[in-house]
Amino acid sequence: MNRRSLNPFGPILRLPRDLQLLFWSFFLWSFGYGLYNYVWPLFLENLNADPSQVGLVFSIGFLAVAACMIPGGILANKYELKALLIIGWLLSLPPLINYYYARTWTDVIPGVILFQLSAFNVPAFNAYIASASEKQKTGSSFGIVWAAAPLGAVVSPAIGGALLNWISIREIFLFTFTFFLVSTVILFWMRPKPPESRGLKPAKIEVPRNKADVMLLVFLTGAAVAFSIVTAFLPLFFHDILSLSASAILGLGSVQALGQTAFAVFLGRRADLRSKGQTMALGLVLAAIGLDGVIPTGCVIVVILLIFCSGTSRL
Repeated sequence: MNRRSLNPFGPILRLPRDLQLLFWSFFLWSFGYGLYNYVWPLFLENLNADPSQVGLVFSIGFLAVAACMIPGGILANKYELKALLIIGWLLSLPPLINYYYARTWTDVIPGVILFQLSAFNVPAFNAYIASASEKQKTGSSFGIVWAAAPLGAVVSPAIGGALLNWISIREIFLFTFTFFLVSTVILFWMRPKPPESRGLKPAKIEVPRNKADVMLLVFLTGAAVAFSIVTAFLPLFFHDILSLSASAILGLGSVQALGQTAFAVFLGRRADLRSKGQTMALGLVLAAIGLDGVIPTGCVIVVILLIFCSGTSRL
């Protein structure tokens, strides 16, 4: 057997140079984010936020993300892509300092808004992958580069949990800041890419053209909102009802990220071989079972299995 086929880094090394850099930058960013993400609601609770106020903070973040996506797409069609990536990465740095010094839950709101607005560069991120990919390998390039997110989140929550045995979550924000900073520096080594719309017609906002498209859009939007709400309150459930420590909750975050990675491969291959609609439905069912099934059970072993299945909610 070819040794290259056994190399786990083989797919990454076969990417063009710029996409290799983008992969590692995204990996380090996701790694840093995973150090604290799964216990973020507990941090808000420590800042004297009740469950409704925790939900309010998450809702503000969701609104900020939704508000920046369309402008982000317009910017990706007009301006240099590498610059947009760097700006988005840089915007994610100040919120961590904001979180470190926060003393009440309302103190984090400016940081939450800025952090979520940094996602405006997602369209530029996708456009850069398309622009830097080899013509016949665009699909695989997207899959490999985006895989950096779950791969970075598989190990980092467990490491964050171990760190909590010696330091507080405030100090973990500083670790995350360091990973974000290094990931930003890596972007400067990539080559600039012009906007995708150069020489093309101006971009326009597409709307659903038939009833089936409208129903699919409403269903997927509703599912995304529902899963986001449940995911936001799961750490509080684990901590307050199942009496799990913050370290244990971060360990469950690693389990969920592992499930996300495994099901991304399984469902992706199933979609290529069978109906994409049925595969989408299967993913939604697994996510619903994983997230909703946690509530009636008090067995930690069962919870681990269910959280593994809930990884499909992040695909």
